[in-house]
Amino acid sequence: MTIPEENRVAAAKIYATYRQPFLDTIPGALTKQLLIRDENVQVLHGFDSVTHPKDY
Repeated sequence: MTIPEENRVAAAKIYATYRQPFLDTIPGALTKQLLIRDENVQVLHGFDSVTHPKDY
């Protein structure tokens, strides 16, 4: 996602709010990481199998 620099703190807050509920409720979810870079913001999701992210 391209998020203007002035909005990145708000984006990080949203990520922090929803990270644990995602890990607790989505079947097979193992990790969720936020990468904030100059070019963009990325959220990486890790699952325990190929099937679970396809279902998600």
